[in-house]
Amino acid sequence: MNRSEVPLLATFVVMGLAVTAALTTLVLGGPDEPAPPVVPLPATVAPSFSKADVVTMPELWFKEADDARAEIAALGFTAKVMRLNPEGIADPKEWVVAGQSPGPGTWLSSAVPILLHVVPEETVSRRPAP
Repeated sequence: MNRSEVPLLATFVVMGLAVTAALTTLVLGGPDEPAPPVVPLPATVAPSFSKADVVTMPELWFKEADDARAEIAALGFTAKVMRLNPEGIADPKEWVVAGQSPGPGTWLSSAVPILLHVVPEETVSRRPAP
């Protein structure tokens, strides 16, 4: 940078600061304008719930699929059953939950899909419990 560019650079910096200050004053208000009052929200706006109101995902591993579905239905939700080896299980009475989403203890809401991964009961009996 040569000496002739220094005043030009200084001018740009000063102009930038002036524009920034002017915009800040427009957005936030000048020193003569009082700040808008802070109005607290009424207590009814904040949701209040107790731990008893929170529904959590139960542990469903190794339960029969129908029993797991019933347990989810009792909580007011619907579970989607996905077979992990579709060629091996035709009778739904033989399905056992081998995986679940969300995991046990997760808070449930209507926006959370509930998936039960099932396998034949004979497959689960050959594996050790987690």
